Amino acid sequence: MMLPKLTVLMPVYNAGKFLAAAVDSILQQTFREFEFIIIDDGSTDDSVAIIKSYDDPRIRLYLNKDNIGITATLNKGIGLASTSLIARMDADDISYPDRLQVQYSYMLANPDCALVSSMVRVIGEDGRFIRQDKMRSEHVYYNLTFICWLYHPTVMYRKEAVQEVGLYTATYSEDFELFWQLTRKYSFHNLPEVLLDYRVTDQSLHQVLKKVEYESAQQQQVLRNLRYFAGGHYTIPSSFIQCYRHNFEPLIAEQDLRRWISCIRELDYITQCILEKLNPNLEEESVKLAARYKREFIISALIQHLPLHTQVWFRMRVEPMRSLARSIKSLLKSKLRYKTALLTKNN
Repeated sequence: MMLPKLTVLMPVYNAGKFLAAAVDSILQQTFREFEFIIIDDGSTDDSVAIIKSYDDPRIRLYLNKDNIGITATLNKGIGLASTSLIARMDADDISYPDRLQVQYSYMLANPDCALVSSMVRVIGEDGRFIRQDKMRSEHVYYNLTFICWLYHPTVMYRKEAVQEVGLYTATYSEDFELFWQLTRKYSFHNLPEVLLDYRVTDQSLHQVLKKVEYESAQQQQVLRNLRYFAGGHYTIPSSFIQCYRHNFEPLIAEQDLRRWISCIRELDYITQCILEKLNPNLEEESVKLAARYKREFIISALIQHLPLHTQVWFRMRVEPMRSLARSIKSLLKSKLRYKTALLTKNN
């Protein structure tokens, strides 16, 4: 058997329903020179039997005596990896056939890059298409301050870099924490092509089983991120953080337009702090554009709850003059289209 050039690391816990599809998608990669470390974390279903049914020398199966959780399991796998490059994989997702080749080639061509990820198709339990995020890769750095924009099972990273930042350290939202630690010190890249089907199931930890715990952890992580840019004593209301994470209900529920204005202006301040902080991933124009898109997305979400005249008033207080006329014109056009559609319907 030839020496592996990279490691695929996949933790498993009660994943029998989708496990075969995930394993097959790795074993059928066009890139063949890898070791496949699979660690079962105390499954009580048929996961281990499914893995043992494969006769492929690249598979290295390890069994945790007890359920120790994903963070400790991943750290164990990193220690077991015999290569410098490690590709993450989850037991309910599907990697596209050229995923490893595309990412391996990128990492080889970019030795200063510590992590590369990709776009995904989000699918349901039955494999049906749910959505495909349309984020632009050059905007990931800015948005990673607020939201974990990288999909964990798409990443390939350098073992030494992950070890240098202390491996996985968070019990919940462990991926967001690791990505943050890596991207403060090393360059990273998100490939614009889709290389994986990301499955959402009723067992998804961060979206279903441990949603409250993950959300609480990410709230604290975002505040820590903001303090990295704005200073160690920086603080803002929880509703602002939620808004920046695109959960608008808490801020809307306050029913205080002054707070809305303050939230937008605070985002402007944060953006300026990000622009002033040296980072290997800082590209000024990309940050400015990503910030503008985020700002407009938040404003558009908030003003839907206001009458037209209040929308204009609100925009006058949060937008620079050069953008205000364009925004008001857009609002008036929207109202005109609504009136025209109403008249057509009534006639």
